[in-house]
Amino acid sequence: MARLGDGASREELRVEECIVLAMQGRAGIDLKALSYAHVAGPVASPMHSGVDADGWRVDVAGGTSLFLKLYADDTRDFLDLDASFRAAGIAADAGLAPKLLWSAPPLGAGLWDYQGTAWRSAVFDDSCARGVVSHVSSALRTLHAGVSFGRARNVFETVESHVALATARTVRLPADFDWLLSNVRDIGQAIHAAGVDQQPCHGDLIASNLLIGPGDEVAFVDWDEACDSDPYWDLGMYMVEAFPFDPPALAMLEDYGGRADARLLARCRFYGIAGDLAWAVRSLILAHQTTRVEVEYFKYAQWRALRCRVAMHDPKFEQMLRTL
Repeated sequence: MARLGDGASREELRVEECIVLAMQGRAGIDLKALSYAHVAGPVASPMHSGVDADGWRVDVAGGTSLFLKLYADDTRDFLDLDASFRAAGIAADAGLAPKLLWSAPPLGAGLWDYQGTAWRSAVFDDSCARGVVSHVSSALRTLHAGVSFGRARNVFETVESHVALATARTVRLPADFDWLLSNVRDIGQAIHAAGVDQQPCHGDLIASNLLIGPGDEVAFVDWDEACDSDPYWDLGMYMVEAFPFDPPALAMLEDYGGRADARLLARCRFYGIAGDLAWAVRSLILAHQTTRVEVEYFKYAQWRALRCRVAMHDPKFEQMLRTL
């Protein structure tokens, strides 16, 4: 691990600047004894992890470790870091996320407690493990009944915002994009007509945004999409990755809310479809403009668009739309 003053690269110098700022005024901190190392870089495919930011472990004398997150410049179009850090703090106070110790939105930086070796980042297979699913359902009940994040929006607004940005920047979209977008707009109208509740939501509950601890306990990380919205958005985003088949999805719905029926499952599935399209467009924009060519944004965009397309071609699509 490197010490303060060892930094040579632009990112290392940025890390050291943020460490010094974060430690100002903290009693008993010896800056000369601090060390740091890069622990999480961007992986867009097949896991979508660390794409918006790099992660750095910061070791403090006495055995304490912290996690420094530094956001990439090319993702700023899609982020409201003031809202993200506010949500992360609320979630930590509710026991759902690591504790946020310091944040600096203008610098694109935040510092959290490091969960340590007893906790690990989830992978796809974890999402469907029975113990993990039960803890996720419980955590979502707590989250959705908790303190408002103070920012109301929905995935359909996100889709429209991304489409407008892609159009303005002449991003090449899939040949069947008009059809994909038309279907998502139909979904949005149907859900709006059926009515939604406004509750605190994570907004991007994929495997890489879960930490798993001893006994399959879970913590949620990456609160950049957090807002007040339909709680079934969270369930739908989780299910689209975890449950390609309906029986385990229905079981999670029953675990979460006490009942599982076709209407609720359809709502969740439709949120998964809309989320896939939103992330496909966002990733195509990033592929178009990023200088980080090593991040496979284009590949990830094609994968999310493909999953969206397959779901729309499912013979059950029209039937589900009518059940809402």
